[in-house]
Amino acid sequence: MNLYFLGILAALVVFFAVGIGAGRMVKDTNDYYVSGRNAPTLLIVGSLIASFLSTGAFLGDTGEVYSGFFIGIVTVGVIQATGYIYGAGFFGRYIRRSEVTTLPEYFGRRFCSKHLRRLSAVILLVSAYLLSAIQGVATLMSSITGYDYRLCAVIVWLAFTAFTIYSGSPGVLLTDTIMFLVFLAAALVAVPFLIRAGGGWFAGIEALANSDTMPGILSWAGNPDYLYPDGVSNTVWAVTYGIVWALVVAISPWQTSRYLMAKDEHVVLRSSVWSSMGVMVVTIALYFSAAFVRNINGSLPGSEAMIWAATHVLPPVIGMLLLIAFIVFINDAERRIPIQYAKRQVGRKMYGGQSSTLPKAESDRKKLARSRWAMLAVSLIVLVLAYLNPPQIFLIMYFGGTVIAGAWSLVAFGSVWSRRLSRCGAYLGMLLGFLGCVGAKAIYALRGSGRMRFSSASC
Repeated sequence: MNLYFLGILAALVVFFAVGIGAGRMVKDTNDYYVSGRNAPTLLIVGSLIASFLSTGAFLGDTGEVYSGFFIGIVTVGVIQATGYIYGAGFFGRYIRRSEVTTLPEYFGRRFCSKHLRRLSAVILLVSAYLLSAIQGVATLMSSITGYDYRLCAVIVWLAFTAFTIYSGSPGVLLTDTIMFLVFLAAALVAVPFLIRAGGGWFAGIEALANSDTMPGILSWAGNPDYLYPDGVSNTVWAVTYGIVWALVVAISPWQTSRYLMAKDEHVVLRSSVWSSMGVMVVTIALYFSAAFVRNINGSLPGSEAMIWAATHVLPPVIGMLLLIAFIVFINDAERRIPIQYAKRQVGRKMYGGQSSTLPKAESDRKKLARSRWAMLAVSLIVLVLAYLNPPQIFLIMYFGGTVIAGAWSLVAFGSVWSRRLSRCGAYLGMLLGFLGCVGAKAIYALRGSGRMRFSSASC
């Protein structure tokens, strides 16, 4: 049992303590789902950024930079961060105004359609983000500790399920914000250490520019062996996926659900601006760090570059804080959102809708209890899938994120800005967007064309 594993266990204890304290504040389903709709800007910003940073950012993006595609990944990162601005302005503040508790509920109310609400919930569950989260954290924990992947998957499941069932949205906001602040401080301290170990700022950049083992890592075209052999194609790829993931940031439930917890619409708009700047700062710091790790050790698998740097280059305390942030961010509350929607759907079936003949206080307590049991049931299914199947983290996230963008984006913006979008049109738009995205990915996978790479734009 090494220092890093002890640090992770200590962090889990702290989060349990915070979760217990937050859970005591939960009085009814409104508190549980949307934190009483009273969250300030800091908590919304912390949760938005924490829900964005995941396996794709920590292991995928940094691995792609390390593998020779620095400018392309930076391009994707900058474009996708703008999604917060127009997402909040053109969609997020309006769903806050609707006072719903989930995105499927919003679509169902907006178009007076139970079928559309169910379809959006199914699409969200199929996106499999929860499965990728458990696999991601279990894989990282196994790499750090040397324990078996399956054992780590069970530990991860126990930790996050127990916490989420009890604390609900208040615990989500608090822990997300705490870990964002811890990670931001650790990252800003870690970057100078990695730059110094990689030869210093000017000498290190010169070494990267003239690298024989990874030519083109800093050029606009990228390494010619990375994705496409020419710079124009690589740039088109980066811009396209940046736009796709800007749409994901703008309308995905694991981002826009935070706006439902905001105190008012002004908080929504302020949070989007600060979140956009925060994501740019954090991700670009990670990308530069990964590039300088190439100078220190050029023989690592790309996805392990930052893990190796945290355990071999950084001072133990700083490295431990980074690894704790990696694990907690990957296991972040947003990956629990599919469970939130599942339990919401189960709760509706149990109660036949929102109405109940029970007194309000008793009805709320029973709904809360049923929701927690439903969450446990869904999480057990995900645990079985994570336990029996080998990790497919990047493939699952590649599938899930862009499916949400393809299926939801036009209907989401149209629900606010189009008076002519009908119930049938919204249903067909979401269904055909989902089937078209899944079909295209299936054809691509069957043909095996090209070299599939994984970054935040694709995972």
